[in-house]
Amino acid sequence: MAIHIREVLPLLETIYKQQVHISDRLSGLKDALSAEPTPIEPHLRAMLKPVLQDIQEMQQALSLSESSPGS
Repeated sequence: MAIHIREVLPLLETIYKQQVHISDRLSGLKDALSAEPTPIEPHLRAMLKPVLQDIQEMQQALSLSESSPGS
């Protein structure tokens, strides 16, 4: 099986963007954890909310595609 560079480059770009996004979030988490006097739970909830929303959207999309005729 041959792998064409034109097919791989968009995937690598997507992975790179995701890695940058994850690194930014980890940096924010590190900053939040280093501030001892403030509670960490609100920071964690705020950081996880977009992830949870994305997971819910993916679940909905998958359930719609599974229930559609011709699948």
